[in-house]
Amino acid sequence: MEVTLSQLIESAPELAVALRTDIRRGKLPAKRQEGVAGRPYLVDTSALMQSDRDGFRQLAQDLEAGREVMRSKPGAKASVAQMSVRAAAEEAWPPFMKIMESQQSMMNQLLDVFTEEMRRRQERVDRQSREMQELSYKLGQSHQEIERLERILKDHTEPRLEQA
Repeated sequence: MEVTLSQLIESAPELAVALRTDIRRGKLPAKRQEGVAGRPYLVDTSALMQSDRDGFRQLAQDLEAGREVMRSKPGAKASVAQMSVRAAAEEAWPPFMKIMESQQSMMNQLLDVFTEEMRRRQERVDRQSREMQELSYKLGQSHQEIERLERILKDHTEPRLEQA
């Protein structure tokens, strides 16, 4: 019985890579269909039965018997492996959380330092602005006083020049 590679992959997705690899390397004989895009290979179930892989033989037996092949469910070994991977991931998570918390703390401290520095700069700019206004006012007063003194001097020097 001939089956397309697409049907095999739908029936056993966990074997998809192995099926493609074996077909490409010539370990699993397959005919290429002309004018078919995608997965144009036809595989004979007898070739799957003669394969050295247990998964291929089981897939061929299921297809030959006409049973609908179910997507593989993780067995006891797979579930134990998944649980150990999950436990390892849960054990690995706390150090990352500590790292992230310390980075957040450092960022908060850095933000506080920058905020304080910006506040100090703004206060310094405000103080310098006030000082500039005060100096400008005093400079204006000084100019007025100089003009007044120049007038008084002019008034006192003119009568003396006339007398001389």
